[in-house]
Amino acid sequence: MIANIDNDVPIKTLMINYVAVLAAIPFIATLIGDLWYYNLFGFLGYGYGYAIGTAILTYILNIVAVFVVGFIVWKLAPNFGTTTSQVRATRIAAYAFTPAFLIAILDIFPPISFITILGLLYGLYILYLGFPILLGTPRDRTLTYLIVTVVATLVVYIVIGAIIGAIAAALFLSSIGLSII
Repeated sequence: MIANIDNDVPIKTLMINYVAVLAAIPFIATLIGDLWYYNLFGFLGYGYGYAIGTAILTYILNIVAVFVVGFIVWKLAPNFGTTTSQVRATRIAAYAFTPAFLIAILDIFPPISFITILGLLYGLYILYLGFPILLGTPRDRTLTYLIVTVVATLVVYIVIGAIIGAIAAALFLSSIGLSII
């Protein structure tokens, strides 16, 4: 059963009015957490550039990740007996990322930020439930579709993590006066 098509909104609207707003939670939590953490250990003067740069980069890449995962879901759909649009695929990706964005408030306290993995796990459950409802995926192919989507998403996040890591390292090193070149 596919949800009513009248509920579809343009991708631009979805990304600006929903994803960008929710992605602000990890942005703010990361910024506050990093600034607090570096201040606590006496590195505040060194951590401003790192904290601000990492928070901004995380915000941008979180939004990009939702779009990319939606694109992956859309392109994989025909392989699993699913007929969908890019809008619906992006919408289900946005719904799947919602719990991770919400629980990212824990990034305010960096030592417990690892708990945000629970948001990712709940997002997988949302995908599993949402594929047949929102995209019309046959029930017998839903689990396979989910696994392939997760593998593709992991590849996306490995790339995003490498980008954030490289830029964050450069920002941190430059903030303490060192150069990586």
